[in-house]
Amino acid sequence: MSYLLIGNLLMTLFVFLFFNFKEQNMTYIHLNISTMIVVLTNYPLLGHANFISKTFVLFIGSISVMHLYLRYYHSDNYNIYIHYKWLHLLLALLFNISIPFIIMHSDESVYLSSPYLSVSFFIIGLIMYQLSEVNGTVKWFQFEYLNIYKYINHPKRIGEYLFAISFILLVMFIPYNYVYFILGILYIIYIKKSLLFNNQ
Repeated sequence: MSYLLIGNLLMTLFVFLFFNFKEQNMTYIHLNISTMIVVLTNYPLLGHANFISKTFVLFIGSISVMHLYLRYYHSDNYNIYIHYKWLHLLLALLFNISIPFIIMHSDESVYLSSPYLSVSFFIIGLIMYQLSEVNGTVKWFQFEYLNIYKYINHPKRIGEYLFAISFILLVMFIPYNYVYFILGILYIIYIKKSLLFNNQ
C-alpha cells in the first residue's frame, strides 16, 4: 500500500510539472490527467470490484475524457486557467492519495441508496457541463431563435458542483467518509473562491 501511495504522489507531481513547463498559462487539465492515470492503475491493482468502485472509476474516466476532448478539440471554449496552481496541486495530491482508500473500502458501504442517487447528480452535471458548448439554436426544444444557454449562468461551474456532490453521495456510507466529505467541500470552495469556470 505504501508503494501505491508513493506512486500516486510521484505521478501527480510528474503530471503537474510536465504541464507547468508545457503551458504558458496553466490550465485545469493536469488534475484530470493525473487523476485518470491514478484511478486506472489503482483499480486493477487493488482488485475491489463492486458498484461503488466501478461507478467511481466511471465518474473519473468520464470527467477526464470530457475535459481532454474540450481542451484539445474545442480549445477556444476551454479557457479554464489556474490562478493558484500550488493550491490546485495540493488538491490533486489529496484527492489522488484518497483514491486507493476509496476503492479499498468501497465494499464496506452500509447502504447503496446514496451511491445510486449519485449517478443521477453526475448525469445532470454532465448535461450542464455540455450546455456550455451550445452556441447555436437548441432545436431539440423547438425554439428557432432561443439559445437555452442564455438562461443558465456558469453551466461549467454548476456541472463541477454537481460532480462534487455526486462524489460525496457516492462515498457517503463507506468508512472514513468524513475525510471525503471535507475533500469534496474544499473542492467546491476552491472553485468558488478562485473563480474557476466563472465565465463558462
